[in-house]
Amino acid sequence: MKQLKAAWTGFRQPDRDIWDVFKEYAEIGYQAQDGDLSRLEGDPVENWKRFKDLGLKVLCTGLGFGVNHKKVMADPVPVIDDVKRRAEFYDVKYVNISWTSAIKSFGSFYGDVCTYDEMMSDIEELNAVVKAVADAGFIPIYHNHYQEFTTVFKGVSVMDYYLTQVDPRLMLKADLGWVYVGGVDPVEFMEKAKDRIALLHIKDFNDMMKGRMLVNADKEHDFGFCTVGTGKLDLPAIFEKALEIGQEWAIVEQDRERILPFKDAIRGAYYNMKETGFVE
Repeated sequence: MKQLKAAWTGFRQPDRDIWDVFKEYAEIGYQAQDGDLSRLEGDPVENWKRFKDLGLKVLCTGLGFGVNHKKVMADPVPVIDDVKRRAEFYDVKYVNISWTSAIKSFGSFYGDVCTYDEMMSDIEELNAVVKAVADAGFIPIYHNHYQEFTTVFKGVSVMDYYLTQVDPRLMLKADLGWVYVGGVDPVEFMEKAKDRIALLHIKDFNDMMKGRMLVNADKEHDFGFCTVGTGKLDLPAIFEKALEIGQEWAIVEQDRERILPFKDAIRGAYYNMKETGFVE
């Protein structure tokens, strides 16, 4: 039976040497990181060689740290040239594009605070950025959060606006944990958007509503995040659908620690995924 490969994003351990962390993740069974090494200290060539020598690869790059859509629209050449350089250096085809107004509540408020006019402006910007990235020969991808599903205008969710009004060359980095927090069944969404999904983030929650309170300042607050495989997501059903629609990677992510520290949560996530039989 064909199986998914395990990758990770996040799970940072700033108190440890990053190369010890990478080595440990590779030894657990992870085969890739979602994101390149361009912000890693040291010589980029040596870092990339050392990373590959661990048997690891990276899955995507991005527009660049701090680069927003308006900057790309105003002068796309330097941004796209930099994207091309990094994408070719790391041998990747996927390019992350920036967040949109739909999820601005993460910065200061809770819930759905994006307006219809802001969404339509974002769609205009997305179309321009998607064209620039795709015309350069790469695949633009957008990472969803819960607000794209809970924010609705004229009876249509922001996600459905994106799927129908943005250049169809835009693909999704579908975060299935946030899909769940948005009140949508992850498997049903995967079927609906199967032709638009490039990569999958596997995040788990022990509660649908708690995840919407991510910016709560109280560090003792239970945000609902939990080790992948211990929450509400039906991993076997998700992985079966993932393979059915042609996915290759299961990328684990956990924004906040709950009970286990990240060093244990990432290990548990891998074993829980492997235990389903759908992950190498």
